[in-house]
Amino acid sequence: MTDRYATIVGGGIIGNAVAYELSQIIDSKTICLLEKNKSFPGENQTARNSGVIHAGVYYNQNHSSLKAHLCITGNRLLYQFCKDHNLPSKQTGKLIVATNAEEDKSLDNLLFRSRENLVPDVKKINGEQARNLEPNVKAHSALWVPTSGIVDPSSVVRKLRDLADLKEYFLLGTEVIKITPQTEEFIVKAKAIGSGEYDFSTKYIINAAGLYSDEIARMVNPDFPLKIFPVRGETAKFYQSRSNLKIFRNIYPAPTSYQKPDGSKHLTVGVHLTPTFSIMGGEEFAMDNHSVPLGKEVTVGPLNRKRGEDIRKDDFGSDLALPSAFLNRIKSYFPEIVLNDLQLHQTGIQAVLANSQDFHIAPDEIHSKMINLVGICSPGLTSALAIAKMVRKYLE
Repeated sequence: MTDRYATIVGGGIIGNAVAYELSQIIDSKTICLLEKNKSFPGENQTARNSGVIHAGVYYNQNHSSLKAHLCITGNRLLYQFCKDHNLPSKQTGKLIVATNAEEDKSLDNLLFRSRENLVPDVKKINGEQARNLEPNVKAHSALWVPTSGIVDPSSVVRKLRDLADLKEYFLLGTEVIKITPQTEEFIVKAKAIGSGEYDFSTKYIINAAGLYSDEIARMVNPDFPLKIFPVRGETAKFYQSRSNLKIFRNIYPAPTSYQKPDGSKHLTVGVHLTPTFSIMGGEEFAMDNHSVPLGKEVTVGPLNRKRGEDIRKDDFGSDLALPSAFLNRIKSYFPEIVLNDLQLHQTGIQAVLANSQDFHIAPDEIHSKMINLVGICSPGLTSALAIAKMVRKYLE
């Protein structure tokens, strides 16, 4: 007899969203989740996240169709989830700022893409209109993206865990070290902190292991073709201690790109400004979730300096950029900030795919009861609930 019906590898927001979604169709006592970090939320993309709810303007339908579709759907689902469970979210909107005529051309490309992706109500505005929205931002022109916003990722992932209600089958400090496919099931060998190795059987495996998802996939199918290309994003922060540092929305520069090992371009949204909530990290709030006030802290980032072979998947702290590096990236569109305003904040590492521009969400080609969720980088937080519904359809 199989021990578990479904085993989820990875306890970030993707793994917990899948656990919650599956608990709606099967008994939660038949689901287990393995997370190698001993704390929750652990040291992963969820915990080290700027908390932006993306609208879906960046993703090319030809190369990133899953990102485009799941971001749009996930945006709506995430706002609704926060409303239903009284978690802090705020539809601040986003300004994507061009500071000159050359950058203005990239806004036209994004405007076309946002219409192709059916992102609602995006429009291009001139510099004066941008300053009316954000007086401290310098803009030649801008895209106004009203459905973007912010959320507290820790609150969301905790609520998903509670709703899934896996109880003792939510296993922290437990690392998968081997998976052996059988005719109708998998044998999983796990290693738990303090209790050694043990084996169990499971009918389905959902691989939501983030930075290590390619390695988990190759445990089942050594010929799995995709490889994670880790990209480290460093962030700084400042406090709105003066009136000329005040912002009310997500503020983004015109996007740029860099080349990956397969020769493709990876679009990076640039070093941007993200407001935060005055209350963070709780599960529920006494006030209405949309009324949680913004705090004085603004995050600045990510600054993507290390990627691929230049960075280990667990290297969050070595050779960090100086605050001056962040200043140089934002001064052109946020001119009143000075070096003394900035201090280092946190570092995250994204699970970008080396040889694909999209999410990979699919059963393994040989062992179809292994569902791989690989390369779930940005907009993974926004897309999480939509990704979970996609996994549910595979099991149904």
